[in-house]
Amino acid sequence: MIKKAQNSNIEIIFLAAIATLIFFAFLSYTKIQNLIAESELVNRTSVVKFQLEKTFVALIKTESNRRGYMLTKDSTFFYPLEESITKINLEIDAIDSLTKDNPLQQQNVIVLRAAINDRLEMLQDNFILWQSSKLTLRSRLKSKALMDDIDKLIDKMKSEEDKLLLTRIAAFDKSASVAPIITIGLITSSIIILILLYFKILRDLKIANSLKSNLEQQTNQLFETNKELAFQNEEKEKRAAELVIANKELAFQNEEKEKRASELVNVNKELESFNYISSHDLQEPLRKIRTFASRLIADESQNLSYKGKDYVLRMEDAASRMQALIVDLLAYSRTTSTERKFETANLNTIMESVKKDFANTIAEKNAIIEVEQMCDAHIIPFQFRQLMDNIIGNALKFSKPDLPPHIIVKSRIIKGSEINNQKLLPEKEYCHITVTDNGIGFEPQYKDHIFELFKRLHDKEKIKGTGIGLTIVKKIVENHKGLITATSELNKGATFDIYIPAN
Repeated sequence: MIKKAQNSNIEIIFLAAIATLIFFAFLSYTKIQNLIAESELVNRTSVVKFQLEKTFVALIKTESNRRGYMLTKDSTFFYPLEESITKINLEIDAIDSLTKDNPLQQQNVIVLRAAINDRLEMLQDNFILWQSSKLTLRSRLKSKALMDDIDKLIDKMKSEEDKLLLTRIAAFDKSASVAPIITIGLITSSIIILILLYFKILRDLKIANSLKSNLEQQTNQLFETNKELAFQNEEKEKRAAELVIANKELAFQNEEKEKRASELVNVNKELESFNYISSHDLQEPLRKIRTFASRLIADESQNLSYKGKDYVLRMEDAASRMQALIVDLLAYSRTTSTERKFETANLNTIMESVKKDFANTIAEKNAIIEVEQMCDAHIIPFQFRQLMDNIIGNALKFSKPDLPPHIIVKSRIIKGSEINNQKLLPEKEYCHITVTDNGIGFEPQYKDHIFELFKRLHDKEKIKGTGIGLTIVKKIVENHKGLITATSELNKGATFDIYIPAN
């Protein structure tokens, strides 16, 4: 009976300690929230002063820009007044929102907004008077007086915020001084609870003595557990043996990969040999055919019939197209076989070089090529220049005969997640390059067809080409782990969108 009463007393003490701890914890939480709120009020005072400074600076900047333009007539100083009004009103709105709890400052905000609006209207009126050479000294003095009033009003509002700051800091310090007392109470309560827990553990230890009778049963369970562990060890040994076999298989696969790599080296050597033959042995007969055809026309023209001349001209044209085809095939093969050395480059420099390459064609067709500020990208410079050469060359080639070509090239940095395409990594940054022209375009169903090897949408007799240029462009983009798409309508120009990793 006595023991039962003692246990009851311990439980009462334990519950009382828990209740005390909860009380101090709640009190501590309340004080912390108060400290946070008062801290926010202190910070808000500083923010209001900062917003007042920003408003005044924005007003001064607007006046300085107009005055700079009036003195120098430099258009870089001319800043639209409507944009200034919008920006300054946003700053005042921010001040109004921050001082909702202060009626005096709310009234000051109303006065400040009206004064600034009057100042901006006066600034616009003075500018109009200046344009018509009617701006007087009186108008300038009136403008200065209004500006001084605004300055004084802002100083007044800042002084009010300084007073509030002192009051709020005092409240914050008062709340902060109470915090240690609450903390001490919380710690004391925790110690009491620990003491109570200690006595409870002693009690549990006494109870544990009564559990010794279960030891044999637990020992038997341990024996069964050991048997299970032995079985698991056997299974691990089997897995280890299987791992040895897997390693042998992996070694065999590595040997096979090395063989494939060796074969790939041999294939590359053969490709280099083919390139040499294509660039020398295959082109030499074509050059001779074109040379002798030219000589026949120049030296034997009077001895040839009309049909004979036509045959010779067709032969020369066919040899020329064959030579262009070989050159384009070589360019296509180099996009695969050449060493890929990436470096971060400014695309403006490359575009200037491309424009120089087409200087004669641009002058001949009265073409306009607009290049906006281009971003930096991680590229293979030689291949990227070849890419832009082909894109710009196509835009000039497929222009309308009665309309000067107008080509616009621009770029911006975007995230892969902005483009709904599985080929782009969502978290990676890409340089998005857009090339738009006003040429003859193509039908939308051919937007993928144009990138295929030897595919042509136009009569080769009307527009010369081999059908490899855009295939090379696509291959270069793939070498950069990027993406290219094309959109167009017939006789409405074409747009090429290129996505290249920015880094």
